[in-house]
Order: sequence, then C-alpha cells, then structure tokens
Amino acid sequence: MNRYFSLRDEVLHLLDEKSHGYYKRDAIAHMFQVETLCLLLAKQRGLDEELCAIIGLLHDIAVPIYSSSLQHAARSSELSKELLGPIFNDEEKNIILTAISNHSHKERIDDAYSELIKDADCWSHYLEKAVLKHEESERLKLLKIM
Repeated sequence: MNRYFSLRDEVLHLLDEKSHGYYKRDAIAHMFQVETLCLLLAKQRGLDEELCAIIGLLHDIAVPIYSSSLQHAARSSELSKELLGPIFNDEEKNIILTAISNHSHKERIDDAYSELIKDADCWSHYLEKAVLKHEESERLKLLKIM
C-alpha cells in the first residue's frame, strides 16, 4: 500500500492546486468514502485491496479538477493515466483505468473491478441520501447488492 499513500498525497496536492470550494469539499468526502467502501468490498470479493483503494480514490478525479461531471468517467480515466506513472505495471494500469472508465455504466455487467467500483459508488450515493435522485440504473444496481 506504499504506492497508494504516495498517490493519495499527489491527488490531495492536485486538488489543493486545481479545485476549490464545493467541488473540492465534496470530492474529498466522496473520494474517501468510495475508497473505504472499495476496500471493504475487495476483502469480501478477494480482489487486490491496493488496486481497489486506488480505483476508489481516482474514480471521479476529473469532477473537481474540471468542475464538471460531463463525461467524468472517461475524463477521470485519462487523468488517472497521467497520475499512475511508472510505479504501476501495464496490467495494473489496465485494471485501474478500465474500472474507472466503466464505473458510470451501471446498467451493464463488466469485469470484477469495474463492478466493485460501481457498487461502491452506488453505496456512497445511497449513504449521501442522493440515490433516488440519480439514474434508475444506479437504483437497480444498489438493490442487487443489498
């Protein structure tokens, strides 16, 4: 998890530089909540905990940086590619970036890491009391994991 801690510090520094106010505050709260849920689900599902924590950390990174949720999954994946750097091998990068790219597609079934971030994100929205305001696909996904 040493790579996680150095990446987390880099992400927090980036948020300090590029994000402000509401977007920054909500991004940090959501980021850490989803990351924690990812760790819990990773333990339950036997997935790599470090990779799952990183996926949770980065899954919405574009939202506070660009102050927009427009195409945020794809934009977060692209931004994450830059942040991962040489300390992750190609297989790890592929797992992380694919999961981040897929996390907005709650209506379909993807690989185990993509499903993990979708589930953690749905739980987070539920815990934030916002799930009923989101798409029907999120509500249905949440009902499956409850």
